[in-house]
Amino acid sequence: MRLRTIRAAVATAGALVLTLAGAVFTAVPASAASADFTYEATRNADTYLDVPGTEIAFDAAAGERSYLWSRFFSTGPVDALSAGENIGNTMAIRCRNADGTALPTGTEAGTYWAANLVPPNEKQLTAALRWVFVAPADGGYTCRLSVVSYSSIITGGRTVTMRVPAGAELARSTAYTGQARWTLLAGTGTTVARATTATTLGYTYTPSESATDFVVYQDAALSTCAANSPICSGGTAAYTGTVVDTWVEAQPRNPDGSVCGDPITGPVSRWNITNAKHHQTAANALHLAPSQLGGCTQVRATLKVKNVDGNPVKIHDGYASGTIAATHGAGISYTS
Repeated sequence: MRLRTIRAAVATAGALVLTLAGAVFTAVPASAASADFTYEATRNADTYLDVPGTEIAFDAAAGERSYLWSRFFSTGPVDALSAGENIGNTMAIRCRNADGTALPTGTEAGTYWAANLVPPNEKQLTAALRWVFVAPADGGYTCRLSVVSYSSIITGGRTVTMRVPAGAELARSTAYTGQARWTLLAGTGTTVARATTATTLGYTYTPSESATDFVVYQDAALSTCAANSPICSGGTAAYTGTVVDTWVEAQPRNPDGSVCGDPITGPVSRWNITNAKHHQTAANALHLAPSQLGGCTQVRATLKVKNVDGNPVKIHDGYASGTIAATHGAGISYTS
C-alpha cells in the first residue's frame, strides 16, 4: 500500500505519548513559565532563540541528576499559512553554566524535538521534551526552552512571524531516584527500509531498589528519506513519505547479563511522516513495576522502529550543534 492511500488516523499517537509523559510525575517541580513570545522564521535553521521566562537557575553537585521536561510548549504562525508553506521547527531544552558560558566540551547540554508544521490543517505544534541533566561539576547552572523556525519560503522579503503562546514551561525535579540517561552516539544510527524493523538505543537500566515503579523513555529523531534527499538515500517518488511504528522493549536481566523471563513490550505509537512533515521526534514510554521483572534486577531497554510502509526512514544519531542530543533515552524510578 502506498502512503497516499493512508489516512490521518495515525495522528493520534502524539497525544497518547503526551499523556504518558505526565502520568507518573506528581511531585511539585521547580518551574518557570513564559509570556507570549513572537519571533521571525528564518530561511535556514540558524540560531536558537531562548523563550523568555522559561529559564531555571539551580546549584548542583558533580554527578547530580535532574529530570527536566517541557509543558505547554507549542509554536505556530501568527497569520494563517497556505498549503505548501511548511515551516520547520526545532524546539529544545538547553543548559549552560550559571554565568552563561557553555558546559565543558563534549558534555551533553540538552535535547531537541523537531517536526515540520504542515498548513492549512496544522496550525500549531506542541513539543514533548524530556531529558536528564547530569551536572559535570559542583556549581551553578541554568536551563531553558529554546526554539528556531525555518522555511524555504523565507525569500524575496517574505516574512513569517511565529508565536510561542504564554504558559510554555520548563519543569525540573530531583525527587526521582535511579535516574539514568543514554544517547544514540554518532555513527550508530541507521536507515530502516520498508517492511523491516530496527532495534537500537540499547541500554541496561537498573531500577532503584526502593522504587515501587519505574519508567523507561526512548525518544527517536526520525526523517523520511524522500527522493533525492540530501540526508539519506533509497527514497523514490513512488511514495509520499513513511509510516512508522515505534515502541520500547524491555528484556529483564540478571546482573551477570543473563536473560530472565520474556521481553516486555511497551505501547506502539504510529507516525505518518509525509514528505511535507519531513521529520518527527517519536516519543515512547514503558511504565513497569519491579514485580513484573520476575526476580530480575535490571532491564535491557531497546527502541524498536518499524517501517510499516513507504520510503526508508532515518534514525538520527549523535548531537546537533551545542551538544544537543537527537535520539536518546532515560530511566527513572519512583514511588507511587
